[in-house]
Amino acid sequence: MKYILVGIPNAGKSMLGKRATEILKLPFYDTDSLSFKKINPKRFHFFSPSSSHRLIEVQKEVLFEIIQKDESAIIATGAILPVDGGLSDILPKVGIVIHIERSIELARASALKEKGIIMVQIGEDRKPLPGTEINMNEKAVETYATDLPVLKKISHFAIENNDDIESSVEKLVKLITQTMN
Repeated sequence: MKYILVGIPNAGKSMLGKRATEILKLPFYDTDSLSFKKINPKRFHFFSPSSSHRLIEVQKEVLFEIIQKDESAIIATGAILPVDGGLSDILPKVGIVIHIERSIELARASALKEKGIIMVQIGEDRKPLPGTEINMNEKAVETYATDLPVLKKISHFAIENNDDIESSVEKLVKLITQTMN
């Protein structure tokens, strides 16, 4: 069985997924990390519609590669996949979708601590436009918070991750263990 973790950026999908796999002895896949390895973005990156489209396509490729494997696994999806990737109808059919719920305030605070990709808008002359730098981690929390109704709709279960990490890991492990039986 595939256990697919969805949620807004910085909800804790990867952290909880990694910790749960250590306990449950299951493989763990993070579509964000695997996708970034394929496209190898730099910390400072020029934003264009084609770069966003490319990230979505690579994340979908990575997810479909993982789904094809004949093994139970925990998969942390990038926040972009369920809605922008057009997978909201597909994910519930390929595994158990677990929504990692985290308050917007905690997710934003976590995003501000990270050194994320800084996107810079480019002009027609292909040069960076001053004042357009965006910390994509922080911006993504705001952007994908609008996807919460879709995430709730496609999820079979939800785990709240607003307390300490250990209690959230315990909740996730317990849920997955119950669905294995």
